[in-house]
Amino acid sequence: MTMRLPHRLTTPSSLIRRRPHSSLATQRNLLSRGAVARLATGRTHCYFSSTSVGPPPSSRRGCIDSIQVGGFANSYDGAPSLKKTLDRYGDIAWPNKGCRAFSSAGGVDEDHSDETNQEIISHAESGDISKAEESLGLMQAGAISQNNADGLPDIDSYTALMNACIDEQRDIISATEEERDDEVTSDANTTMPNEEHSAQSNERGTVKIMALAEKAHDLLVTMEDLSGVSDHYSSMRPSGSALTELRNPSLRPTSHHYDSVISASANVATAARDANYTSHLIKNAPFVAQRWLQRMETLAFDPKSGVTPTVDSYFHVMKACAASSVTDAPNNKRCKAPALAQSIFDKLKQNTNIRPMAREHRLMLRTWAGSVGHKEAAYRAMGFWMTMQREFGGGVEEMEPTLEDGKMVLEACTRAIQKHTARRAQTILTTMEKLHASKKTNVRPDLDCYRYTLITMSRSRVPTVGSNVPKLLKSMEDNNILPDTACFDAAIETLKNCARHSIMDESEKYAKATESMMLRMELQRERSSESVIRPTAATYTNVIQALAVRKTTKSAERADVILANMEKEYAAGDPSMQPTKVSYVGVIHAYGHSDAEDKYLRADGVLRRMIAQHEGGNEAARPDVFSFHAVIRACSRTAEATSSTEYCKEALLLAISTVQYMKKSESHRPNAKSYLLLLQCCANLL
Repeated sequence: MTMRLPHRLTTPSSLIRRRPHSSLATQRNLLSRGAVARLATGRTHCYFSSTSVGPPPSSRRGCIDSIQVGGFANSYDGAPSLKKTLDRYGDIAWPNKGCRAFSSAGGVDEDHSDETNQEIISHAESGDISKAEESLGLMQAGAISQNNADGLPDIDSYTALMNACIDEQRDIISATEEERDDEVTSDANTTMPNEEHSAQSNERGTVKIMALAEKAHDLLVTMEDLSGVSDHYSSMRPSGSALTELRNPSLRPTSHHYDSVISASANVATAARDANYTSHLIKNAPFVAQRWLQRMETLAFDPKSGVTPTVDSYFHVMKACAASSVTDAPNNKRCKAPALAQSIFDKLKQNTNIRPMAREHRLMLRTWAGSVGHKEAAYRAMGFWMTMQREFGGGVEEMEPTLEDGKMVLEACTRAIQKHTARRAQTILTTMEKLHASKKTNVRPDLDCYRYTLITMSRSRVPTVGSNVPKLLKSMEDNNILPDTACFDAAIETLKNCARHSIMDESEKYAKATESMMLRMELQRERSSESVIRPTAATYTNVIQALAVRKTTKSAERADVILANMEKEYAAGDPSMQPTKVSYVGVIHAYGHSDAEDKYLRADGVLRRMIAQHEGGNEAARPDVFSFHAVIRACSRTAEATSSTEYCKEALLLAISTVQYMKKSESHRPNAKSYLLLLQCCANLL
């Protein structure tokens, strides 16, 4: 697959347009030896010297051919026609515009050729790509039209123009980054940043980078065709494009040329990712880079080619593949970008002459860590981090993982779904702590590292993970790192999950630890001069759910008090304390599992408060079918807490009235589960 971009090296065109009334004999008389024809791109000019023979200029205009010169970077169409026409006219001199000059005797003007090559190089080095491109195209066209291999631009001209394209790409990328940094600085002082203008500017820069990559790509294709490389291997030229039989082995591309084009493709993919810009051309960039890498690997089997893939070759292909994630949806579980980059990394590892170093490992680590949709992203990123850490421990200093590397891996762990991700995250954090404590590295875990580890633990369902929460908080205290709200929230959620998934004795321990952590958080809030620590509704809801596990009247009443405080603060205007459906259902469950004789009445009271809260405008407290089911379950368990028939009778009547209320409602009508719970309630209470 080749990358087809809007800008060509030059515009292909038909070289000769024959006028029907012009005869061959007349044409030969009109352009005799010594006549000068000046050929310019996109124009038609015929100039004759004072020594020309034949009819006067006025009579010539009606019978001569209109000659146009196009470009041949991507197509040699028209070259045979031009050659035949020039043979008819005699010897034509090409004095300017980068073409090889021919004397009246048909020989090659070597001095002019050197001047033209030097002109191309001079334009390219000064950054005038358009003039260098024009000169090279015309010189190339002239050589092809005369079937003269020595008249082609030399390899230095192609190299200079290709280097100029890459340098221009880098300049655009640097300018875009500076503009982005300036916008970040200015956004702090303005309330209405011009985001639309910034996006358009970034897209324009990406399109320019894409066009420059196409120029470099086409130059390399031309060099392969003219040097004969494509005679032995498949040509990268699009199918249907005309080829020339002209060959000059001195134009054989080197590793530098292949590396340059691969780097250009990587720049396209990277710029598109940063600008959040995509098109079908952008999608092709990584595959173009891969094809050129495969060409280098194939040529490497031929010792005479002088072409060998370098570490840079593999790195830039990996970079292009990694940046291609811009074309994937943010949560696409089939994101191919990291897998493509991984396949190139694996090929690099199999190469016996070169080996991946810190740059390649770090790129893969960050590629996997930044992949949102891939289920193995965190596991793969951890593998690269461990490899770098092992190499660093073995004495390779450049392989030392940075703090940013560790943070990216730990952040990736927060999105992982594997069972043992929490344990692996703790291992990474512990390793970082030990290395810093032993003075082997200056990398010290910061608040983000602890926060990501705690969040990862909070999403685990392993019952024993909560035992490490106090150790992490103690380590933060020893390192003078103050936990923030996210750290406390994650710790509380971790302990709550352990309380819900542990056996009876352990469950009680974790439930108590959850409430203790909440009290510690409130204490830290009072001591803090800044609002770094601030419990929210989510914090208290987790505590309520943990208290429900204890199955005592005291814990249920404690949960009810917490809910009442949330309602009070929310009513006072604190939106962060907005009680939700989960908050109310948690208290209902707490009463349902308690040993209170009137649990059914208390559970029903919480449900009524929930309905009133929703009717008062709190959409987060909208009751659903499961909210009513929680009350029916509380009624059913009344027989476990009391032997009083009066209480059992009241509980049964409440369960029946609850189902009747549901039948009158349009939003939470009873379902099969509702009637099943009612039957169970009858069985327990009658």
